[in-house]
Amino acid sequence: MRVLLLALSAASTVSWAQRGIDDLPIIEQSRVVAAGERVVIHERHLRVDPAFLQLAEEAYRRIDALTGRGAAVAALGPKVHIYLADIRGPSHVWRGYDHPSDPKAIIFLNRRAYEGAMRGDNATYAHELAHLFTWRYSSHTLREGIADYLALEIRPGAAVGPNPPGFESSPVADAVTPYIGTRLPPPPQVTSDPDFRRAYYGASYRFVTFLVARGGMETFLKLYDSSDPEGEYAKLYGAERAELVREALR
Repeated sequence: MRVLLLALSAASTVSWAQRGIDDLPIIEQSRVVAAGERVVIHERHLRVDPAFLQLAEEAYRRIDALTGRGAAVAALGPKVHIYLADIRGPSHVWRGYDHPSDPKAIIFLNRRAYEGAMRGDNATYAHELAHLFTWRYSSHTLREGIADYLALEIRPGAAVGPNPPGFESSPVADAVTPYIGTRLPPPPQVTSDPDFRRAYYGASYRFVTFLVARGGMETFLKLYDSSDPEGEYAKLYGAERAELVREALR
């Protein structure tokens, strides 16, 4: 643990300050609850049932089976470390949206995500785990959409992140659609406006679900891996992005 903390402390803290994320205290103050083949569970100021490890291990296996990308996670570290803690903000991977700049197999889950996972009505834990399988990305909305898609394959109908159960059918605000499936970075409203955040994540999920249904996971991952996804839609799906978005979100 000390070696890990020293390595993390050596990383640049500029991006953390920009995002308001500094999770080192959680790591420093946590204790190990349980360890499995792929996952280690830690707790900080939150009593965690060791049975949560089984949920995390099963989610790992399911996401690997759906994507075939277990090697991407293994490259980040021998095991995924999940910290369940009394954090006020949203659950997230190491360094949040800036994870690709310093990728590590580390996840932080808040009380709501943990308790919902144990009840069976919240799949945020699987969403965050999915990010480790798809941590290289060009489109932020495709990133969030595939994470929700995989989470809801594991827990159909569950709440995920900012969205409640059944959010898939919610109307999509016009202000969100220009971002869907593009390389545009997430706008400030994603972290400052709860309604926009819910719509942004919900539309991302619906678009990815539409694309996977239309072309399969293998085709979607080709799009996801592209450095220029906007230039790939017509080739992979036979239509431009704007047309696909309209059809997916209508």
